[in-house]
Amino acid sequence: MASVLRQHDFRLLWSAQTISELGSAVTTVAFPLIAIGTLHASNFAVGVLTASGTAAWLLVGLPAGVWVDRWPRRPVMVAADLGRAALMASVPLAWAFGVLTVAQLALVALLTGVLAVFFNVADTAFLPAVLEPDRLSDGNSLLQASLAGSGIAGPGLGGALVQLFGAPAAVLADAASFVVSALCVLRIRATERRPAATERPVAAERPAAVERRLAREVAEGVRFVLGFSLTRAVVSSVTVTNFLYGGFDAVVFVFLVRQLGVRPAVVGLLFAIGGIGGLAGSLGAGAAARRFGDARVLWLSLAVEAVSGLMIPLTTRGWGLSWFVAAISAMSFGIAMFNVCVITAVQAATPEALLGRTIASTRVFTRSALTLGGLAGGALASVVSPRSALAILTALAVLVPVRLRLSAVGRVRRLSDLSADTRGHTAGTLPVASSPID
Repeated sequence: MASVLRQHDFRLLWSAQTISELGSAVTTVAFPLIAIGTLHASNFAVGVLTASGTAAWLLVGLPAGVWVDRWPRRPVMVAADLGRAALMASVPLAWAFGVLTVAQLALVALLTGVLAVFFNVADTAFLPAVLEPDRLSDGNSLLQASLAGSGIAGPGLGGALVQLFGAPAAVLADAASFVVSALCVLRIRATERRPAATERPVAAERPAAVERRLAREVAEGVRFVLGFSLTRAVVSSVTVTNFLYGGFDAVVFVFLVRQLGVRPAVVGLLFAIGGIGGLAGSLGAGAAARRFGDARVLWLSLAVEAVSGLMIPLTTRGWGLSWFVAAISAMSFGIAMFNVCVITAVQAATPEALLGRTIASTRVFTRSALTLGGLAGGALASVVSPRSALAILTALAVLVPVRLRLSAVGRVRRLSDLSADTRGHTAGTLPVASSPID
C-alpha cells in the first residue's frame, strides 16, 4: 500500500481528497449546529437541511455520469472544488451581515451537493487513469482511509471551531480546503483516454438530437447497472440502508444537542473518536478481502454496521455516551470496509467508456435515498422523541445485511465471479437485465 503513495499523481489525488474531506467533515458538524443553535430551527427544518445536501443526486445524478464520460475529468474536479469554495464562503459572509437563514444554508447545501456529484463521479472514474488495475484496491483503501481520517479530525476540529468562534466562521475552513484541493488536482500529470469520436456529442447536432443522445447514454448506464448482478444486489441493499441512515443523520444532532444537552465541542469529539473505526476498516479492507473473499467481507461488514447501530438509542448523559462512541466506531468500520470492496469491484469490472455513467447511475439510487431518509427522519423526530426515532431507524437497518446475504453476493466468495459477465462489454454491447433488482 505504501508503494501506491510513492506514485506522484496518486499522491496528489489522495492529498486533494483528504484535504477536501477534512473541510467537509467540519461543515458536517457546523451546518446542523448553525441551524440548531444559531438559527433555532425546528426538528423538521434540520431534516430538510440534511436532505438538501444529498438532493443533488435526484436532480443531476444521471446526466452527470454522461457528461463526466464526455468531458476530461480533471477540469471537472477543479471547477467543482472552486465552485464549492465560493458557495461555502457565502455562509460566514451572510452571518457577518446578520442575514443568514436556514433557507440559505439549505440552498448552499444543495448547490455544493450538485458540484459534489460531478466531483465524486469524476474522481472515482479518474482513478483508473492514475493507477494500474492491480493497484486499484490499495488506492481505494487509502482514499477511504483519508475519508475515515477526515472523519476523525474533521468533527473534532469542527466542534472546537464552533465552540471558540461560532459555527458560521467554522465553515471558512471548508471553503479553504476546496481551494487547496483544486491546486492539488491541477498538478496531476496523468492523461486520460479521450472518448472516441463516436462517443462524443456532435457539435452540429440539433437540440432535440442532443437530448435523445443524452437520454440514450443515460439509459445505457442504467441498463449496465441493472444487468450487473453485483450492482443489482448492492443498489437494493445500500438504497435501503441509506434511507435509514439519512434519517439517522437528520436526527442524531438533535438527539445529542437537544435531548442530551451535549455541547458542540463534545459532539465533534464523539464523531472524531468514532471515526477511528472507519480508518481501521479502510486500511484493513484490502487484506480482509484477499484472505476471506471480498463478497463475504461485503455482507459481513454491512452486518457489523447494522448490529452496531442498535447501541445508539442506549446513549445517555455522562458515561452513557460510551454507547454512542462504541456504536459509531463499529458502524464507521463496517461502512469503510464495505465501500472499499464495492468501489474496487465496480471500477475493475466496468468498461472505461461507461465508468462515469455506472458510478452515477448507482449513486442516484443510493444517494437519493439519503435525501428521502433525511426528510423522513425529520418528520419522524417531530412525531416521536429523537431517541425513539433513532431506535426505529436502527432496528430496521438490521434487515438489510440479511437481504444481501440471500442475494447473488451471498452465493460467491469473490465479487469477480459476479462481474465476469461484464468484461469485454462496450457501450454498444451491454448486458440486459433479465430479472428485477436483487
